[in-house]
Parts: sequence; structure tokens; C-alpha cells
Amino acid sequence: MNIDRRKLCKLGAVAGGTAVCSVATPVLARDEREPDPNWYGMLNDSTRCIGCKACQVACKAENKLPAEATLGDAKVFGTPIYDSPRELSESTYTLIKMHLDVESKETTFVKQQCMHCVDPACQSACIVGALKKQSNGAVEYDADLCMGCRYCMVACPFSVPQFEWHKAIPSIKKCTLCSESRLKKGEPTACATACPAGAITFGKREALLKVARKRIEDNPEIYLNHIYGEKEVGGTNVLYLTKPKVQFAGLGLPDVKFKAVSGLTESIQHRIFQYFIPPIAVYSLLGGIMSYNQRRKKNAGQTGGDDEY
Repeated sequence: MNIDRRKLCKLGAVAGGTAVCSVATPVLARDEREPDPNWYGMLNDSTRCIGCKACQVACKAENKLPAEATLGDAKVFGTPIYDSPRELSESTYTLIKMHLDVESKETTFVKQQCMHCVDPACQSACIVGALKKQSNGAVEYDADLCMGCRYCMVACPFSVPQFEWHKAIPSIKKCTLCSESRLKKGEPTACATACPAGAITFGKREALLKVARKRIEDNPEIYLNHIYGEKEVGGTNVLYLTKPKVQFAGLGLPDVKFKAVSGLTESIQHRIFQYFIPPIAVYSLLGGIMSYNQRRKKNAGQTGGDDEY
């Protein structure tokens, strides 16, 4: 059973028009976002960190986070495990990790946390707007908007967002830069306040960059001539300094490019949604044809004649 060519073309035109109207415009390259000099952030100086974990304890107290199960007396290669917990989690927003240089046997401590990127990949990947860059520089999360897709976890180049796997209604957890509890009151972050060694400096991003450059200039023998986060992934509000013989990659900070990751995530998402509607239009067309043929069959049975091509 077939329909005539003219009516098929009409149905095709309607469905095609729907597809054309619903297709997103081609993805265009957008301008890179520039950091606001008034955004707040932190400078983590690994040359000063003594690994006391006071910042880690202060973060848990500030955010009312439960203690995680430690590894007790477990040993690895005959030495007690220092990193416990081992990674960031829904109960640990700040983590001090120890890195041992095999050749020099020198230990370096580094603070792991959300980087509060200038152009956050997590925000770009979130299709419901649950993660947003705030005017104070923090990247905040709105659990009421979150649909649990976990795209932010995949998109983040630093593997920061953590999912509450053991809850019936889970949320994403990460460092908030103490945005609600402290920044709005004009107070520094809990971790920066607790640090006894001056390894964490809180302030506005531009001021932190000046402090970092000054330290490198005054002590070239102590510092590697590079500020991690100044340009990485388009810039971050959490910056790092390290020793001359210790590369940032050796501290667990990924060797990422300077271009923001968010441009890639947006391009992928836009193309997914660009081609999401047209298949619906195709199925609508096929459904219309089937419905039309059913009506023609019914009419033909009632009249006892055959349909024309």
C-alpha cells in the first residue's frame, strides 16, 4: 500500500521544516573568558607546607563533614600509610598528599581541592545549571537543580566533584571556597586560617599572583619559575608554587594545556542537542505515513476498491 508522491512530499516538507527549525545553529567558537582580578582564591605554597593536615581538619569542621574510616595500622612496603583518606570524596573536600622523590628521598606536601576555575568545565558540562561561577570567584553547587547525571565529574580535568554514592538522593560534593560561611562575611577560608606554616595565602586572584611572582623573584633557588593555575585550563583561582626540582605533574597536578576545557565540553553538548531533534522529526514522518496508509486501507476496504499510486 502506497501513498501518492504529492502527499508524500507534503508530509516530508512538514517534517523537514520541523527538523530545520529545531536544529541548533552551528557551534561557534566563543571568546575565552578573562579572570576577574577581584575574584577570591588561594595560593598553595608546597615549599612551605609541613603536611600537618590542619587545613584538612579545619575544612571538615567548617563543613561539618564526618571523619572517614582510616586505614589503621595498615602498611605499604613496610611504611605506615600517610595519605588516609587517599583521595577526595563526598566527606573530604581538602586533602594533603605526600609525594616522595625517589632519587633525592625528599618529601613534598601538596594540598588537593577544587581549583575554582576561571572558566569551569563542570559548569559548562552541567545541562541544568547546578554549578555556577559566582561573583566572588567560587564555583558553587545547587543541589536543588542537580539531576544526578555526573557530567561534571567527567568534565573536570582535576577530578574534583565527588558523588554521594551511598545516599538515596545523592548530591555532588566539593570545596566551596567557604563562600557561604565565610566569604560573604569578609572572612578568609577555614583552611587558610588554620595553616600554621603560612603555606596557604587567601586573597584576591591578582594580589595572589603578585605575591607568587615576588616569592619566585626573591628566591629563585627555592621556587620553580612557574605559577600553576595562572594560565592552566584558562586560569584557576587556586594557585600553586613548588620547588625547582619538583614538577607539578609529580605533585598530582595534571599537565593540562592553557586553553579552557569548557569550550570543548560546550561544543560536544551543542552538537549532541543539535542532532537530537531531527530523529524525532524523522519518526514523526514515518508515523504520519503509517497513519495515512492505515486510513487509506480502511477506506479502500469500505469501498471495495484499490488505491491509486
